[in-house]
Order: sequence, then structure tokens, then C-alpha cells
Amino acid sequence: MPIWQREYSLSKTTKFFVIASTINSNMDNQSGLHILSSLLGNLGIPNLILLPHQNQSNGIDVNSLHKLFLPSSITDQQTTRSIMLSPASLDETYHYDFTDISDNGVTFYRGGMIYNRPCGWKRYAFDLKGKYPDDIWLEGKNPRADIYSSAEGEWPVSYHGTSLNNGLSIEEEGYKLFKGKRNLYGNGIYSTPDINVAMLYAATTEEKGRNRKKFKVILQNRVNPKTLQKVSKAENDVGEYWVSPNEDDIRPYGFCVKVY
Repeated sequence: MPIWQREYSLSKTTKFFVIASTINSNMDNQSGLHILSSLLGNLGIPNLILLPHQNQSNGIDVNSLHKLFLPSSITDQQTTRSIMLSPASLDETYHYDFTDISDNGVTFYRGGMIYNRPCGWKRYAFDLKGKYPDDIWLEGKNPRADIYSSAEGEWPVSYHGTSLNNGLSIEEEGYKLFKGKRNLYGNGIYSTPDINVAMLYAATTEEKGRNRKKFKVILQNRVNPKTLQKVSKAENDVGEYWVSPNEDDIRPYGFCVKVY
């Protein structure tokens, strides 16, 4: 099993968490796609979930899906053509339920930076096999020393809201907060290492079907540390923001869901 896919596993001597009951707890690809479909519908983006016997190659890929949650797409929803969601885009083997996990007193690192795990959320994994030239950005060049440590060459973890909340995206709020420093931070892709900050930019969505559950969805990404610019909480009183210059410098590898 690749290192990045084991990032949530814990050794037998670890006493802080009980992990066995949190792996794949009531989570499968179909439930994940249902959530994505409801979210896209809430954004006014028509979509269909492909059935297993249908041509899965017609499904939208992860990078294109990511672009749908950027401001240029969110604010131009009516012109977006119908998309297909494929079960092959997710890998349920690596879905994790962090609902009852707490990291109090423990610090994790990814890409040389603190990794704030999505405790209190369910994380669905995208299937990224063959999506990029290599997996170093996820796994690192060599196995990490332990589950808390970074691996050489991997990228740090960030979060990105998936919809307009009160008419504002994380990019637009970033521009507003730092408009006096545009030349310094640029008009890049804004994300944050803190899922609670990202949650400010994720509107509550109602699930399709009988259950009608309400939830928020946050993308979990890796960001290129070589091009990353940081904006500290001290500069804006909201939280830490990360700015990546373009879409190639931020790669989603899962999405986190909190049900209300």
C-alpha cells in the first residue's frame, strides 16, 4: 500500500486514537458520488451519475472537477454543460471517517508543514492512478519515518471550499482581504491549511433523494511548496491562507464531508 494511502493508519502502540472503526464507515463510491451530484446541482451545474455498465471514460476527471469549484466556473454556472460523474473517479478502499477522531496533543506533518487532519469530517478519496507523471507529490521519494513525519518531496496539505457561501468564494475573500497587496500575493488560487477556515467558503447543501440530509463539502489538496505564498492569520484576523499561482500548483486528492 503506498505511503500516502496509509497516512491515517496508526501503529499498535499509539494510544491517541481508535482507527479500526473509522475506516470505510458507511462510505462507498456511490454515496460519495451522490454527495458530489447534490453539490453540483446546488451550484446549478447539471450532472448525471454513470451506471457501472456505462462507459466510464465519459466521466469528468479530477482536474476538471476541481475547476468547477473555482470562482470563474461558480459564477458562470448557467453556461456549464451537463457533466458525467463516474464511480471510477473514486477509490473507496481509501475513504476514511474522521468523525470521531481527535488529534489533540498530536502533530502531523506533510510536505514539511503542519498537517491539520480533517477531524470531525468524512474523507472520500479520488482515484489518482495514472493522473500525473509520478506520485512523489503524494507519497514522497522514500517511506516516511513514521506516520507523523513528512516524506521527502511530497507536497503539503490544504483545503478549498467548494461553493459560494453568502455569495463569496475563498478566492474572492482573499482578494478582498489582501487587495492592498495584490502585487505581493497575486491573483492565484487561494486555499488554507485549516479546514475550519475553508468551511467559511462552503455553503450548506441539501442531499438529493429521501434523506434530504444537509452537509458541507471541502476539497482536500496538495499544493506545490516551491510556488506557495503564505498569508498569516495575523495579517487578516480570519486565518492562514495559502496562494498558489495557477491550477497546476494545487492538486485535489479527496473531498471532506460534514453532515448536519
